[in-house]
Amino acid sequence: MMTEAQLRQIFTPLTGDPSPRVCRTLSGNINTILKVEANGRMYGLRIRSQEQVYRYEPDLMKEVFISWLLDPTHAGADDTEKARALSQLREAQRGAGRKSSGIEPTGLAFDWSRQILPQPYFVYEWIEGEPLWDDPDEQVYRAAGRALASLHQVRFDAFYADFFAIGNAPQAWADRFRTALNKEVGEARSRLGPTLLHAVEHISMPAALPFSPCLIHNDFSPGNILVRDGRLAAVIDWDNAVVDVAPLDFVKMKYWTAKDDRGQLGHNPALFRAFVTGYGPRGTEIVESETFARYELLWLLRVWNFEMSKQERGLERAPGYPAAAEYTVALEEVIGRLSARCGSSSPTSSSAPLKR
Repeated sequence: MMTEAQLRQIFTPLTGDPSPRVCRTLSGNINTILKVEANGRMYGLRIRSQEQVYRYEPDLMKEVFISWLLDPTHAGADDTEKARALSQLREAQRGAGRKSSGIEPTGLAFDWSRQILPQPYFVYEWIEGEPLWDDPDEQVYRAAGRALASLHQVRFDAFYADFFAIGNAPQAWADRFRTALNKEVGEARSRLGPTLLHAVEHISMPAALPFSPCLIHNDFSPGNILVRDGRLAAVIDWDNAVVDVAPLDFVKMKYWTAKDDRGQLGHNPALFRAFVTGYGPRGTEIVESETFARYELLWLLRVWNFEMSKQERGLERAPGYPAAAEYTVALEEVIGRLSARCGSSSPTSSSAPLKR
């Protein structure tokens, strides 16, 4: 995928080393990450090698804009200023990275001009560490909560479909959320029992939303939180970052809190409580809110649809992740909770269950 000449073109101007070498290659669904040694130091090279399956902003390597947003000197920027900064990055197409705010990796260079590689790429200082779910510790979960609270301090004036729409095309939250929910309900329609399907379809949207639009990681889980020497080293994988509300970033932490002694992901009440406590006084309010329950429903439907689809095609689920049946139980509980809070008839033990 990468020639030695291309590797030199990327790293020699940055490091002065004429012979950088790849030490490790990590392949994901969207990105390929190379661990590169140059002048005795380690760097990461993240290449969006599977652009055709990436459903967010084309070209943009989001860490560059995320670091601008997290820079304390930009704390007072309104959406017009944010949009202007992003426009300048898009027009430049390539340039230097930014020093980390303490949450994201420190960037060294970005390039989506496609002059060196045919795909967009991002170079950053390599971060040694293990995923939080491989080294669960309440202290680090509290630190993860504090990091998320800092991220959510980046506020926006409105909701947007993506970063490119900031300052230009605001969306109504209720329309945005209902569209996403309808998509998942439509996919689940043939699998949901009639009583639960009716309950989901009749969950009303709130007249007012008690949360403001802010920067959301949108994949905030222990797998994307690196730990080194018992401390939080960095939050990685910003491809899914969006403008939304804070409860969204709590959902994966609830259901994929940590691995058990069998290596299976699941909810760990003590560690999740430490995370919520670390977030600060609003953490408890968030996880007890109706808005959080709505995002639980949306996410659970999404992962349940995904696992059911794999089952129907005879595919194995990814090692360590819950089976569809475990999401079924959680879905029934959340639908019942939301139906009761929204004044709808709640599914009972005698109602038709979700189809296995």
